[in-house]
Amino acid sequence: VTFQITPPCTRERHYEHFGRCCNKCEPGKYMSSKCTTTSESVCVPCGPDEYLDTWNEEDKCLLHKVCDSGKALVAVEPGNRTAPRRCACTAGYHWSADCDCCRRNAECAPGFGARHPVQLNKDTVCEPCLVGSFSTTFSSTETCKPWTNCSVLGETEVRRGTDKSDVVCSSSRPSTKPPNESKIYLPGLIILLLFVSVALVAALSFGVYYRKKGKAVTANLWHWVNEACRRLSGNKKS
Repeated sequence: VTFQITPPCTRERHYEHFGRCCNKCEPGKYMSSKCTTTSESVCVPCGPDEYLDTWNEEDKCLLHKVCDSGKALVAVEPGNRTAPRRCACTAGYHWSADCDCCRRNAECAPGFGARHPVQLNKDTVCEPCLVGSFSTTFSSTETCKPWTNCSVLGETEVRRGTDKSDVVCSSSRPSTKPPNESKIYLPGLIILLLFVSVALVAALSFGVYYRKKGKAVTANLWHWVNEACRRLSGNKKS
């Protein structure tokens, strides 16, 4: 006697139809027609923008999500016939369940810094700046900055920093100029400028006068010279 052992009809990959245990369609395919008493299930591959990621009896494939850049979405996994496309919010945004949309990350106020590393698709976590650090701007990415070390710069600290401002440093080298040096040279500079101004005015005035009167003076001088020469010539003849 020969016994035929029928494989068990598992729910994951099989289904019962017409008293038969029939195969489901594998991931990436949908079922265009179920099995019959004489034929197996007919499975068809999903289209280019479709997928099915499980063994199934579906009569059509699922559409991939659209990662709309206008809604601050970007594809982090492109997807294929057997795996869905995965979208995430672009940098600077996070997913909010309240609106099922991407919201802009919160900005940390001065005196606070963003916790690093900044996690993709999650809102900013702000932390207060500890003693020795500060923040002066509203930012969703910047951390608290350390105070400037004045001694490294060869300077002295003249004002202590806060959580919102840096320390103020000043040069430790004494000044070689007396504090009232500018007061000493200021009167002399004023006198020099006045002298130069007067000289320029005098030069301009002389130039204008010479242009108007110089020609007449030159003509009179030549007339006097010619008259003197004529008289000398007359005396010699007599």
